[in-house]
This record gives sequence, structure tokens and C-alpha cells, in this order.
Amino acid sequence: MDNDFNFTIPATLNDIRLSQWQQYLEILGKNKDAELTDFLEKKMLGIFCGVELKDIDRIGLSVYDNALQHLSNILNSKTELVRTFKMTGTDGVTVEFGLIPNFDKMSYGEFIDLEKYLFVDKDFHRAMAVMYRPIKFKSKDSYLIHDYKGTEYLAEVMKSTPLNVALGARVFFYRLATKLSNFTMVKSGETIKQYLHSLEKMSEELEKLQNSQYTNV
Repeated sequence: MDNDFNFTIPATLNDIRLSQWQQYLEILGKNKDAELTDFLEKKMLGIFCGVELKDIDRIGLSVYDNALQHLSNILNSKTELVRTFKMTGTDGVTVEFGLIPNFDKMSYGEFIDLEKYLFVDKDFHRAMAVMYRPIKFKSKDSYLIHDYKGTEYLAEVMKSTPLNVALGARVFFYRLATKLSNFTMVKSGETIKQYLHSLEKMSEELEKLQNSQYTNV
């Protein structure tokens, strides 16, 4: 056995992509009743550390255990709402994305798409495409984002979102949904207006309540 096998372990949630998290949750969901936890442990290392399954048995036992414990810790760590973040594409171009800056001005289409995808793990990148868009203007105290063009426009790009950003946003809106009983009952324009007004008013309070209840490790 080669105990000198090297691989990279994510230091924080910022080093994990949303697509990796989605991939692991899909496997976890399909094997939640499995008796062999060894399979899920290897999948965790394979997905989050980029280790091929055929190489995992070469990892030293203490390194193996420590890596799993570290991954479990960061996946269950608390997350904060991140309003702006940057991503660099395969073309080398860096783009800064911003959270919808004014919820009172959220369109009906944005709201319906967000409600549709926010709590569906495999489609969460589509919810991110609603919540965050490229910043087109930024000053010291404010910014403007590009108009919403539907989830298809940025869905694939958002699969590369750092996991701390994605989970922070999800928990933020989850808290809103929990507190506002009419989250899934919105029908009329007046109700939407009331909902968005409440959302804006509660945002400061909810930022203090961040946690990552969606990580099942």
C-alpha cells in the first residue's frame, strides 16, 4: 500500500463548488438506507477531493479518517449571507455577481422561479440564477445587477458557485419561508407585495440566524 498518496482537501466551503454538493446529495439520497457507509465515505472523498475511487485505498488510514472528519465539519459549518462574490470562467474572465439588491422590486417571474427551484437540490443552481446576477454598476454603498432573463441564462454558470455562497443564500431564504406562512400560497399581486415588503424588513434579523441545515453528512 502506498501511504504517500497525495490529494487536495478543501479548506472551507469556499473551496467546494455547488455542483459537487449536488452530486453528493444525489448519491446520498439514492443510498440513504445503505448499510455500507464505506461506499458513501469513498464517494465523499472522490467528489470533494477529486480522488478516483481506485486510488482511495492507497490513502493512509489516519489521513483517510482526518479527511472525512474535516469534510463533515466544513459541510456542517455555519454560513453567512454573501451579497456579492466573484467567479473566474474558463476563459479567464472574472465576473462579480450580486444578490438582488432590492426585494421590493423583484418581478413576479423571479419570485415564481425562486419558489420553484429554491428547495430542489438538483435544481438549486437555477435558484442561484434568480438570486444572483452579474453586477453592471457598483458604487461604495450600492450596486445594480443585470435584468433577469430566466434561469437558463446563468444556470450552468451557477453550478460553479462556491458552496458557502449557495448555502448562505439558501438558508437566508429558508428562514424567510419558515417565518412567512404564505410563502407557498402566494397568488395575488397584493399578497406578493406584502410578502416582499416583509422579506425586506426581516433581512437584517435573518442574517443573524444563518446555519446549514441542508448538509446531510
